[in-house]
Amino acid sequence: MISQQRKIQHLLLRAAFGETPDKIKDLLNTPINTIVADLFKASENYKDIEYIDNPLEGHEEKGVGGFQALKMILKSKKENEELNCEWVFKMANTKAPLREKMVFFWHNHFATNVPFSYLMQVQNNTIRKHALGKFGDLIHAIAHDPAMIFYLNNQQNHKGHPNENFAREVMELFTLGMGNYTEKDIKEAARAFTGWAFNNKGQFSVNPKQHDYDEKEFMGRKGNFDGGDIINIILENKKVAEFIVTKIYREFVNDSINQNRVNELSNSFYNSKYNIDELMRTIYTSDWFYDEENIGSKIASPVELLVRYKKLVGLDYEKQKTQINLQHVLGQVLFAPPNVAGWKGGQNWIDSSSLVLRLSIPQFILNNSGMDIEAKPAYEEPPVETLREGNIGTIKSDWTKFAANFSNESKDKLPVSLLHSLIQCDTGRIKMEYLEAGTDNSTEEKRIISMAANIMSLPEFQLI
Repeated sequence: MISQQRKIQHLLLRAAFGETPDKIKDLLNTPINTIVADLFKASENYKDIEYIDNPLEGHEEKGVGGFQALKMILKSKKENEELNCEWVFKMANTKAPLREKMVFFWHNHFATNVPFSYLMQVQNNTIRKHALGKFGDLIHAIAHDPAMIFYLNNQQNHKGHPNENFAREVMELFTLGMGNYTEKDIKEAARAFTGWAFNNKGQFSVNPKQHDYDEKEFMGRKGNFDGGDIINIILENKKVAEFIVTKIYREFVNDSINQNRVNELSNSFYNSKYNIDELMRTIYTSDWFYDEENIGSKIASPVELLVRYKKLVGLDYEKQKTQINLQHVLGQVLFAPPNVAGWKGGQNWIDSSSLVLRLSIPQFILNNSGMDIEAKPAYEEPPVETLREGNIGTIKSDWTKFAANFSNESKDKLPVSLLHSLIQCDTGRIKMEYLEAGTDNSTEEKRIISMAANIMSLPEFQLI
């Protein structure tokens, strides 16, 4: 029988970024459905990220002098890294963790990588606004998003010379999935999106001279369609619900798809007019969500892993660049997906080198030691990375609060209590003698901390 503690931890690892042992203990007598309701209630009140000031402020009326000047003003690699760190901090400290978890999911679904930090912040906040709303509103908002328009070249989509990039990805990656549209649909949709761009104020606009106002034929329909019409026609197709629900099921429930459940959820999602809130409530309150097969079945993404460390033991960095480098070597840098398809996730997070790195991190955290990291090359190049003590930046942490949660445990019961708090998959295969190996028994607190670090160094800790 699955314990209430394990169910709660499962929920908070999938609907949030995990929680500390003391918070889990406080919830043990609270029904699961109440915890779910509280998560949704808390996510009604959220705050946007407002870390980067609008560099175009003062240019609202006339804008800046030309598109090249606009790009120069907006471009900032350093600010993208700072924005990254700000979002990680928000994930770990927000009072609306469910909304941030959904923003994290949609961030990968609408993968965008441009060096314009302010526009990436704008997109992040746009996603945050619609993350638990109607999917139709979200996809319309993304179609108007300057960062996405730039990333998928719709700025170069002109009447008579349509650029098909955005139209193709709207169908292939954002709504329908491959095989549910034709090449003609792509060409006609591209014509409908001609002239959709952003102006020299950094805002969405339609250039009437570049828009194709002639009749289009899209998915068996004829009309003088623009981009909004194309999206509305796409949303009438039930394949959209199936595509989105399948991706959500794989991310939040299990990599192994239960097709009957996906079909049922897809029908409800479509009939609700793509209500994301309703879909996620259904998932989190379903008995099957807490089945053994779904608990501890998902490999934590690098960002999820780092945020979990931050929540559990106050992981921090002497130099924030260390955090960026850690994301690089682990294979997931926020605001910098490898391509428009985003991160593949699942077993793709783990290879021989990244697993060794993941298993080494707890000891670096415990020792508050320096880390010299050589980041992976960009995109799909062969992975080469090392992790060793050095001077690139010291990791900081505070294990005292974590250890206090287990201070009353007897010596015999401590390993089991720590395992139940930190491991979600079946713990039967874990040998207790490993947990004792190298344990610092000089004080009660050091025994707790060193044993917890041993557990976090297990492959099983990577499963959430």
